[in-house]
Amino acid sequence: MLRAAGIKENDRLITALTERLGVVRAFANGAKRPKSPLHGACQPFAHGELELTRRRDTYVVTGAQARGVFFEGLASELSRLALAGYFAALCEELCPKEEPAPEHLRLILNALHFLAGGLRAQRLLKAVVELRLLCLAGYMPDLSGDGAYLDCARGVLVPDAGQGKALLTPPVREAMRFICEAPLERAFRFTLPEKEMQALSFVTQTYLYHQTGRRFEELGYWEGVMRDETPNAVTLQAISDVEQRKGLHGPFDSVEALMKDLNVEDT
Repeated sequence: MLRAAGIKENDRLITALTERLGVVRAFANGAKRPKSPLHGACQPFAHGELELTRRRDTYVVTGAQARGVFFEGLASELSRLALAGYFAALCEELCPKEEPAPEHLRLILNALHFLAGGLRAQRLLKAVVELRLLCLAGYMPDLSGDGAYLDCARGVLVPDAGQGKALLTPPVREAMRFICEAPLERAFRFTLPEKEMQALSFVTQTYLYHQTGRRFEELGYWEGVMRDETPNAVTLQAISDVEQRKGLHGPFDSVEALMKDLNVEDT
């Protein structure tokens, strides 16, 4: 379930990514009522089975069974929820409509599982979803050349820098190749140092922008949340000092004793 907007007093207008019909919008009458049989499956980021009936130009949910809801895990951190919202927007932009989308569905279910459980770095999940959805939509970049830069408009490697071209370090290039070519069950199974992960995230979102011509508000919101949640230089230094026991006089019998020692000015 990508989106579930409340309409009227008890109804919802849902946007769902389905295996057989891709992205569909449907009315779920009475789904806001807690005792409704549609309630559990028609919540944001729920997954399960939907029974859809077409009435003229719209779909109506006539039956639903939830298998699980990712929302609780996503809502435990604002950045997780923000990134899930970005994934929903990407699906609406890049996934098929009125056509089967089994690979798209598997990709998003895996990404939300890892995101809700905090099992993968958010920048890794973002890069995989961005690039893999682009590949499924027919925008796979050609990474077989020797150029050091990705021409984000043409999707090919070139030797020289310039507008719309992103530098690919060897680790970032290999990560992109892996995302594009690996079986889906392995696509999330890689790691990069933080600096390279940030570079990968930047390249995939830049490539996405040049291929779609769209700037996603949801991406900007997630980036703002991430900036707010990222420790500043002073906090990082304090963490490092504790890890290295720099300037500490312990051992310490309690957290209070540790904090007291940290707050003592050097003489």
